[in-house]
Amino acid sequence: MGYIIAGANLTNTEKPAVAYQAETATEALQKVQELERDGYHVRTSTSEGEDLSLTTLMSRIGCEEVR
Repeated sequence: MGYIIAGANLTNTEKPAVAYQAETATEALQKVQELERDGYHVRTSTSEGEDLSLTTLMSRIGCEEVR
C-alpha cells in the first residue's frame, strides 16, 4: 500500500501546495513531519483514498516494523 501526502501553506507564496507519494508509513510520517515544520497543513491518505490521522499513520509504522 502506498501513501499520498498533500499539504497547503497559504503563507508561502512560492510553494503554496505540495503533493508527495510514499511507499511506507515511515516515509510518509517523515514527509508529514517535514512539511508541518515548514508550516504546511498536511492531509494524508492511503493510495486507496482512505484518510489517515497522524495517530493511525504512527500505528502503521509499528505494524511495518513487526513484519
